[in-house]
Amino acid sequence: MRLGCDARVLVHRPAGVARYLAGVLGEWPALKREGDSLELFVDRAPRGASAEAAEFPGRPDRVRALGGRLPGGDPVWRQVALAAHLARRRDLDLLFCPFYSIPLASRLPAVVTIHDVSFAAHPEWFSRRARLAFALAGPSARKARRILVPSRFSADETIRRFGVPAAKIEVTPLGLEPRWLAPVADDERRAARRWLGFEGPYVLHLGAVHVRRNVDALLRAFALLAARRPELRLVVAGPTIAPAPDLPALSRELELGARYVRREWAPEGTLRGLLAECAALAYLSSYEGFGLPALEALACGAPVVALRAASLPEVLGDEAAWVETLAPDAVATALEGVVRGKRRSAPGIVGERSLRRCAEATFDVLRSSYGS
Repeated sequence: MRLGCDARVLVHRPAGVARYLAGVLGEWPALKREGDSLELFVDRAPRGASAEAAEFPGRPDRVRALGGRLPGGDPVWRQVALAAHLARRRDLDLLFCPFYSIPLASRLPAVVTIHDVSFAAHPEWFSRRARLAFALAGPSARKARRILVPSRFSADETIRRFGVPAAKIEVTPLGLEPRWLAPVADDERRAARRWLGFEGPYVLHLGAVHVRRNVDALLRAFALLAARRPELRLVVAGPTIAPAPDLPALSRELELGARYVRREWAPEGTLRGLLAECAALAYLSSYEGFGLPALEALACGAPVVALRAASLPEVLGDEAAWVETLAPDAVATALEGVVRGKRRSAPGIVGERSLRRCAEATFDVLRSSYGS
């Protein structure tokens, strides 16, 4: 299999899709077969580095930086620069696109990953620019040879929203890298505490602050909990992505003061320590295609309080403390229960979610796609 991969996400600010792709590609050396080759396409060299294959996961045979800076960012690069390059190629069997869309003008068979279709289910959650970017997901799903999704929930939503046949879709659940399954070392915990700047117990929200994540409901619940548990703080770590609630104003309204700790970005090296040290991870998202941060929290031994919605019951099973509503008293009660140690995470479902399984399933689908 002569595989090309749209790897643009790997050279920009790390986010969930970049971690997904890096993890899958990282398994390529162990899973490749005789005669296989891997070529990555990016729009620039990694910051502070050159576009050398050794600097990318998977030990690819070649990395090509195409097109440079184009107005319109990711969608324009894929539809213009990547499509133009592929039009000149005859030596690839398949293109793997891990970020919602494929170059529609290209004749090269393609497989696309659609992580969720929240932009189609709830367009009011997205800016006009984001809606325009995601508008290519539907046509891409219909043209692609196969569609990868991380959960049965996302599969059903993709079928319903885009009108694609179920036979085109393969569920390849996300998996944990081996490092997530190892015990969290003391130095990781200390690094997380240094980054936080305080000792003592805390409830954690880890991930982007967006309207669908309901972090405003978390603040209201924490205000009730804080009155009963004065030693607790609430840490909200992750970038703000519009539309988002005005958390500084809400914190002032609730008079949380220093009990509310806001960080815009958690460095990769602090993540395991942050999760291991927290009293609970709050994951109150209304719509997720998978919810990997909650699974990572369980792997680190953190109890998870989650809203029973979208893919989360499928992914977390009985491992989470579930809330059925965002009412502040219900969320506060669930948080207090896990903080008091009435529920700790169990290892059951974590062991079933390995990155190797995800990669094996992904490459099986890719191999079966280019000859069909």
